[in-house]
Amino acid sequence: HRLNVPLISVWGSADPITEHDYKPSYSFRVSLKDDWGVEAMMKRLASKYRVRQACAILPNTSWGRSAEKVIQEKSGAQTTQFAVVRWYNWGDTSLKDHYRACLDARTQGLLFVGNEKEGAILVKEIAAQAQPLRMPVVAHWGAVGGTLHELATEELPMVRIDFIQTFTFVNNKRPRAIYLANWILKNNDLKTTTDIPSPVGAAHAYDTVHLLAKAIDIAQTTSPPKIRDALEKLPAFNGAVRQYTRPFTKHRHEALDKSQIIFVKLTPSGQLIPQD
Repeated sequence: HRLNVPLISVWGSADPITEHDYKPSYSFRVSLKDDWGVEAMMKRLASKYRVRQACAILPNTSWGRSAEKVIQEKSGAQTTQFAVVRWYNWGDTSLKDHYRACLDARTQGLLFVGNEKEGAILVKEIAAQAQPLRMPVVAHWGAVGGTLHELATEELPMVRIDFIQTFTFVNNKRPRAIYLANWILKNNDLKTTTDIPSPVGAAHAYDTVHLLAKAIDIAQTTSPPKIRDALEKLPAFNGAVRQYTRPFTKHRHEALDKSQIIFVKLTPSGQLIPQD
């Protein structure tokens, strides 16, 4: 905002990316937003795993605090109650004490926010527990943004864990999604759509580049303030992720919404398979 340069987040979910006091706002998002993403994770624990008392293990970062804010605001009868919220720091080599605190509080399910390194630690430490002590986990997408399947190959099948996503190439009938998948397969020596790593990152970035190109076309300049203004006036666009009726408006800098949410399983070979 100090530089008056538009930022378009394609893989960030923390609410403050777009929720702030800067006017006019130069930040836009084609990605998940924790306000509705974390709420969906909470509802997943309640609906799929019948969790009434839950535990959260969060990173001591702005991302973790964004998730905690949603948990505080939206936990209740329609989702789950959170009896325990535990914090860890990047670089911690064990989450065992946090998980033990969840078990001691007799919680029935876990909401986890983290990346693949911490995700692998968690999966391994849950798998090491006796079967009755392995709680179901609903995890944020950062855990499958890299090579979790290589870090915890043997343990993954032993843990019930769902990951939130906003997009999948698997059985996707959208023309641009098919086009993008074919391009990725052709240029990366991959065999099937389930082999494409980090599908949300690829699809969000693809749509974002097209939206930015349209904004430059409308502005007829690469002047950042003019592009910012043009982003708020984009016409409809049929992207890989969705049909964008109005990608952004003056009062809404979010291009996606909760209708894009899906949950996936991670296989030991690294495939993200959509789940009901």
